[in-house]
Amino acid sequence: MPSCNIINPAEKIPSYIQIDSAEVNIEFASQGTASHRITDAWVYVNNSLQGVYEMPMTFPLLESGTKEIIVAGGVLQNGVAGTRIAYPFFYPDTFIVNLKEKETYHIKPNFKYKPGTWFRMNEDFEATNYFNKVAGDTTIIRINNATVFEGAWCGYLKLDEGFSGAECVSSDVYSFTNDGSPVYIEMNYKCNQKFEIGLLATTNGSSIKFYNWNITPKENWSKIYLNLTEILQSIIPDDYNILIRASKDTTVTTGEIYFDNIKLLTLH
Repeated sequence: MPSCNIINPAEKIPSYIQIDSAEVNIEFASQGTASHRITDAWVYVNNSLQGVYEMPMTFPLLESGTKEIIVAGGVLQNGVAGTRIAYPFFYPDTFIVNLKEKETYHIKPNFKYKPGTWFRMNEDFEATNYFNKVAGDTTIIRINNATVFEGAWCGYLKLDEGFSGAECVSSDVYSFTNDGSPVYIEMNYKCNQKFEIGLLATTNGSSIKFYNWNITPKENWSKIYLNLTEILQSIIPDDYNILIRASKDTTVTTGEIYFDNIKLLTLH
C-alpha cells in the first residue's frame, strides 16, 4: 500500500513575561498608605485571560508582535490562600509589548485606586483613634514606639492577667446601600495571638453583632483584605459599625496586637 507522511506543523516558540513584584501608587493623601500585599498577577493578553500567577514568576506567551498586556492586582481574600481575587479597587496596569521569540520582558505593575473608591474609614492613628471601648476591661490605644509600622503612631491592644479582654467599636457609623458595590476592610497588623473583626449591624432600630473574621498571629507586620460584601448583602442593615474583639490567649504571657492603616472601602 502506498505510504503517506504525517506533516508535523512547526511548534511555536514562546516569548516570556517576568513579573517579580508590584507597587501601589497613592495619588492623594486621603487615600492613605501605599502598603499592600498584592500576591498575584491576573494577566490578560488582548483582553483574553492568560492566567493568574503568583509573584515572582516568569511565564511563556505563544504570541508574537505588538500586544496589549493588562495586569490586574490579585490579593488573598480574607487572608485565605484558596480565595485569590483580582482586587476590585485597583485599576489594572497596561503594557504595550512587541513580543519576539525567546525574549524575556520584565514588567512591574503599578496600581492605583479607582477614582470611584470611597475611603469611608482611613485610620492611621497619627492623630486620631476611631475605636472606643464597648465591653471588656481594656481598649485600643495609640502608641509611638519602635514597633510602629509607618509614620509615628499605631494602634495597640495589650492583654494580660489584669486586662484580659477587649471589645472596641468604631466611633463612626456607616450607612449601607445594597447596590452590589464591594465593601472591604484593608488593615496592617501584627500580633502574637488571634483577634476578631466583626460588624455591629443596625436594622429598624435593633442591633446585632456578627464576628466573621478570625485573624491569626503574625510575628511581623502583615496586611489583610477582608470582604464584608456578602454578609452586608445578607443582613441589609440600615447602618453598621466596625468591631474589634480579643480575649487573652492562655498560650502567651502578654497578648499584644498592633493595628495600622485600617481602611473601609466601597465604590461610589
